[in-house]
Amino acid sequence: MTRVCIIDDDEFFGRLLASLLSGPEVETAVARDMAQAEALLAESDFDVVFLDVRLPDGSGLDLAPKVKELPSAPELIIMTGLGDPDGAELAIRNGAWDYIQKTGSPEGLQLSFKRALEFRRNKQSALPVERRGIVGESPRLAEAVRQMATAARSSASVLIQGETGTGKEIFARAVHAGSPRKNKNYVVVDCASLQEALVGSDLFGHRKGAFTGAVSDKAGVLQRADGGTLFLDEISELSLELQKSFLRLLETRTFRPLGDTRELRLDFRLVCASNKNLADMVAAGTFREDLFYRIRSAVLELPPLRELGEDIPAIAAHHLERICRDSRLGQKTLSCDLKGFLKQYAWPGNVRELVHVLEAMVASAPDEEMLLPAHLPQELRIQMLRSRVGKVGPRSGQGGPGSGQIGLGPLASWSEHKRQEQERIEADYVDALISASAGELKRALNISGLSPSRLYGLLSKHGRSLTGKGGARGSAKGGEISHGR
Repeated sequence: MTRVCIIDDDEFFGRLLASLLSGPEVETAVARDMAQAEALLAESDFDVVFLDVRLPDGSGLDLAPKVKELPSAPELIIMTGLGDPDGAELAIRNGAWDYIQKTGSPEGLQLSFKRALEFRRNKQSALPVERRGIVGESPRLAEAVRQMATAARSSASVLIQGETGTGKEIFARAVHAGSPRKNKNYVVVDCASLQEALVGSDLFGHRKGAFTGAVSDKAGVLQRADGGTLFLDEISELSLELQKSFLRLLETRTFRPLGDTRELRLDFRLVCASNKNLADMVAAGTFREDLFYRIRSAVLELPPLRELGEDIPAIAAHHLERICRDSRLGQKTLSCDLKGFLKQYAWPGNVRELVHVLEAMVASAPDEEMLLPAHLPQELRIQMLRSRVGKVGPRSGQGGPGSGQIGLGPLASWSEHKRQEQERIEADYVDALISASAGELKRALNISGLSPSRLYGLLSKHGRSLTGKGGARGSAKGGEISHGR
């Protein structure tokens, strides 16, 4: 998100400029005089500042050095309505990116803004970036790293969003490591594990005698983050009451330990992570709108593993090297066939699932120098083999290129096609499960991870049968699965 501050006492021009610059990735804030501007710049980080020369309470040029000294180091564009050519020299000497006339064309104002942003991005991309644990060079990942580096160098609150297992905590640590606070504490709070009854004492600390069992003073988690970074993992799991407490903490930067009468001040940088869409939660009333806007001064969207394409083998090799080292085994490599499957597989559990698969493969082949598809966990190996078979030729009833058919029969509506494909995938999996388990119920349940009721439901839906000892259909003990067609 690009944040722009407009400092101009002309209300009409301020609204006009905000309208010209606005967009889905641009937020604007307007100050009418130097006093408002100083308060606004102290409260939030900005990427670009538009500053009028003439303000009711002073010259905008007097404010320019303060703008350039801000932690976020925004690009400064000085504006004038008088067209004073001598002002250009003063503007540049005060660190301005550009000096423009307010009477210029809307296109000219927009062009100056776009060029300032491009300059800022190029400048930031040239700076060193802490990438420990972040592997890959794909465009999606490179953009996430660029956003992370930009956020790290500011003091803005950061919200990291992404599916489970995409590496949100790794990026949070990178934000801390790339920030001016890197030599201070990095404190993690797992919001999903907070217990309502204990949260006050755990987070805020307590004084001796505050409650039964408080035999001495205790510092809370928040005090350890003073001067450093506080990372709230899975902030979506906070109750509404705890959300209210955190909102007050962010607004005042003060808190009171249990049993204390004094307010203590805290200085910390906030980083939050969520695998849920907080905007949807705000709409549903399960997450406070005011807290949502407080924590998202900078937003990082992490791509799922399936969208990283050619990065996947490099990510796998990085984790494989660590797994072998931790297991005190010789280093292993990945075969070409295995790399191909890793790139093709959808990875619903993202990097976390990939790591678990690699750990299982290493455990099954401790003495092998190269990991092969044969070392994959059984369920993934079945998927790989079935995908190969499916590429040999079209199924019966499928049309070839240009036939106007996709998968099953004539082209249907999108919702109907999805339903048909879902049923085909389910039927394929049931057939593969029957083959892999040799018709044994216990093995089928272990391989699939399904509950007995769910497995029976799939068998019934797709015309398969379950035959127990003595041929009694539906028997759960010693049962065998068989094809029903």
